[in-house]
Amino acid sequence: MLETYEIELKTSKSVIRTALMDPFLFSGVMGHVNILQILDKRSAEYVAPGKLSEPGVDYRVLYVFGTPDTKLHTVLGYMKGPELEGGSVLYSGKSDDHKFEWKAHFYVDDAPAGSKIRIGLEVNYKTSTLDRLIGKSPFELAQHFIQDHIIPYLKLYLSKEWQMSQDQGIFANEVMRIEGDIVELTTKVRQLIESINSGFIVIKGKNIRASIQVLNKRPGLMKMIKGNQIITGNDVLANLILESGEAVAIAYDIDMQRILDMTSEQISRTIEITGK
Repeated sequence: MLETYEIELKTSKSVIRTALMDPFLFSGVMGHVNILQILDKRSAEYVAPGKLSEPGVDYRVLYVFGTPDTKLHTVLGYMKGPELEGGSVLYSGKSDDHKFEWKAHFYVDDAPAGSKIRIGLEVNYKTSTLDRLIGKSPFELAQHFIQDHIIPYLKLYLSKEWQMSQDQGIFANEVMRIEGDIVELTTKVRQLIESINSGFIVIKGKNIRASIQVLNKRPGLMKMIKGNQIITGNDVLANLILESGEAVAIAYDIDMQRILDMTSEQISRTIEITGK
């Protein structure tokens, strides 16, 4: 049965989407999902995070039901996500025997005071035994996930973290991160650019660092530093392909409205009226 909920927060859309795109953060917020292994794209095997070379979006997990005050029940299973589907961020999971399944959709939109989040969470049991072990009906468990885990995190933690970053003058929010061979990363620059509206992309390898400015999902100024050499323009991508080794590429979204508001406020305080 599907449980839905809608909430508005004084938090930017990019900050919320960044949090939702982190599977470890998401599983921790859910409170009943522990990631054990991740499907490695290169080996096509589930491995521990420390042995991962190229992460996928499939996980071996341990579902935990109960509280420290009651008897705990554990079930092995799978989780998948984050996936982008119809404008939403999607996570899903199931037990090994497929008797327990769930799916969560998150839609994030702009709102006058910040952002509006619509949550849709569906839980299904295939046997009545799970009802007795978990102590809740499927609908009650979906409500529990949303009301007792997701909403408190959004209200009490994510909003607070965002406000602290704004108070410190930090307006860049991480939206997407890709790690791996630098040549392969270079082929995914377009994907990183399309993940943000206005902001920048940082690429860092062992001996180089590069940045690409993005405005309205279009690349702007590009710069690469290698030793004492500075490379700009389209030559940046051409030179990145010639590099070797591991690197990381991160796309950051900039809260332009917040920057303009803070800047205009600061400047207005310095303006003096001169007149007779």
